[in-house]
Amino acid sequence: MSIRMSTRVGGALLAAALLAAPSFAPAQAAAGPVLPPSGGVLYVTNAGSGDVSSLAIGPKGTLRLLGKPVSTGGETPRGIALTPDGATAYVVNSDSDTLSVFRVGAQGALQPDPRIVRTGDEPWGATISPNGRTLYVTNTGAGDATISAYRIGLDGTPIRIGDFKTTSDHPKQTVLSPDGRFLYLSYADTDETADSPPRVITRFAMRSDGTLGPAQDVAKVGPANFGIAISPNGAFVYVTSVEPQQVWGFRRGVDGSLTPVPGSPFPAAEFPVGLKVTPDGQHLYVAGQDSDTDSPPGGLLGFTILPDGSLRPTADSPAPTPDHAEVAAVAITPDGRDVFAAIRDTNQVAAFEIGSGGALKEAPNSPFATGGLSPRSQSIAVRPVPATPR
Repeated sequence: MSIRMSTRVGGALLAAALLAAPSFAPAQAAAGPVLPPSGGVLYVTNAGSGDVSSLAIGPKGTLRLLGKPVSTGGETPRGIALTPDGATAYVVNSDSDTLSVFRVGAQGALQPDPRIVRTGDEPWGATISPNGRTLYVTNTGAGDATISAYRIGLDGTPIRIGDFKTTSDHPKQTVLSPDGRFLYLSYADTDETADSPPRVITRFAMRSDGTLGPAQDVAKVGPANFGIAISPNGAFVYVTSVEPQQVWGFRRGVDGSLTPVPGSPFPAAEFPVGLKVTPDGQHLYVAGQDSDTDSPPGGLLGFTILPDGSLRPTADSPAPTPDHAEVAAVAITPDGRDVFAAIRDTNQVAAFEIGSGGALKEAPNSPFATGGLSPRSQSIAVRPVPATPR
């Protein structure tokens, strides 16, 4: 099976947008976030329509559009990251080599006319340090396998402070340890088969100024390990592999090393590309294709994380998605009550309540329309501020 890689689209790098975009007022960050009454906001990047949807999270995981999607000013938006205070959002545009910097409005919707910042070649994912001071962007283009670090200004403006080489081609997704000491990177092959050589997880030590130390490979995993997640306490790291279809689990050492947990790797569904751990660290949810073929059943797979980091499927796993659709990315609310799945090549998000034992209950009227088209991997995020009680 070949990975669904987007075709690079030529064109200008939005120089006009760089000159015309409005400046950010420092008061935007200082004012602090204001949540809508429903308790949170979900964001979905739409690669097919070049925009981002903002949806208010209501009771039982229901969603409501907060106006029309806003254009990123670039082509093929993918990864999205928000500052810890929820005041600024960053979206990478893979086929424009740009980063869109959005202000977040009082009700949580992204404001139009983002500032446009140039990146490396074919940016893919974005991650922000726990202290909110540094942004990291993976550049996956041929000849530019790097991670770019940006210092985040008081007004949210990213200032590039360095580019750091990776050990392999096609860097995709990064996660940061909660203590801010290490950054971990996953990769993806252009073509993956069961005969492909093992891939790796790369670790970078984070310096006090936000730059990265030398890249060090700390674990081997299966080919095309698109997705990576870390438990909130930093104890475990989980990685998906597309071929074979598996989830790999690792225990983190105090030095940032990774040791396989008992039973790793664990069976997953077809094309597992996204995954997230619940805020309490008790469950892991993995995106997959809800296949009606001979492949393992897909949809949204739920796992209970045991004390040693090993995984046990939840009783009702997998939760099915509409029309055997492929889940491109997963997000969980800060209170751990709801999980959302962006459905690839559609304009929909499936929503579920997380119940006892990690069981999922589909939200009323799910799936929900986003107003955009075709979310891809790393395309979904919840505003990272505590939700109000529902």
